[in-house]
Amino acid sequence: EFGVDGFRIDTAKHVNPGFWRAFLPAIKEHAAAQGIPNFYVFGEAVYWDVASLAAFMKEAEFEASLDFPMMQGLRDQLLVNASGYALASMLAADKIYPAGEATAIIQPVFVGNHDMGRYAGELLKKRPDLTDQQRFMNVRLAHAFLYFSRGAPVIYYGDEQGFTGDGGDQDAREDMFESQVAIYNDNDLIATDATTARSNFDPKHPLYRAFADMSAVYKSHPALRRGALIVRHAEKDGGGLFAISRMDARTGDEYLFVANLGLETRTAHIEVDPRSSRWTSLIGRCERKSAAHGSVRVEVGPQDFLLCRAARSAG
Repeated sequence: EFGVDGFRIDTAKHVNPGFWRAFLPAIKEHAAAQGIPNFYVFGEAVYWDVASLAAFMKEAEFEASLDFPMMQGLRDQLLVNASGYALASMLAADKIYPAGEATAIIQPVFVGNHDMGRYAGELLKKRPDLTDQQRFMNVRLAHAFLYFSRGAPVIYYGDEQGFTGDGGDQDAREDMFESQVAIYNDNDLIATDATTARSNFDPKHPLYRAFADMSAVYKSHPALRRGALIVRHAEKDGGGLFAISRMDARTGDEYLFVANLGLETRTAHIEVDPRSSRWTSLIGRCERKSAAHGSVRVEVGPQDFLLCRAARSAG
């Protein structure tokens, strides 16, 4: 599948790796000749653990591939309350990709698509106990991980309108225009009373606005795209706090992302770089100063998150 400046290769693992070793440099050379020097090529190979995906990428010489281990890790955290240690371990394995963490930060990350089904649809099945507001917060939080953990965020169309679907493939291909398909029109959409029987191009939808806000912050701060990732906090029990930092190699600035996976407000002191002392709030309400060298206090609402920045020059 071609795009203006990128190329996705579907079911890449079913093709002889030798083909990809010849094809990939040739297609990038052709793109460069057409005036696209940074042509982004990634594969779609369904491997659920980092070791298997990394081995495939190394053998076929792919620079990037859809991050199915990340998708499963995020679903485990937010849909079945797995231990935060599992996600921390998965991120620690970034080093085994062909170019290590340099590969991990360009992996396309996602929480649902047409094959796997929509994330919000899985949420309705796995977490029927949640209120409408909690469902909205959960979907918002899942996508915050795409923007503020690591990788290139991939948003499936309609997710910004609260589409849920009934499963994978055709069940996750709702119409954005007015639909006449009964199995789409009976879906319970997230954060809206609308259905797919009406046009769904609403820039005022709460998820649309949330994704737009996150995208603007992501675009404005290069460290959120390229900065080194450090897991700061993970908990053994599910539904806890999870925190990571992204470090700006040029300025030394630290960006702290803290997610509350549970249904109660949580407070904690999170380890940070000792040189990070004064904080500004990018999303949510962050403390202005570290409580002590190497520690900042956070308070995070249920299924919510904070994104804080410590500018080294302000320290």
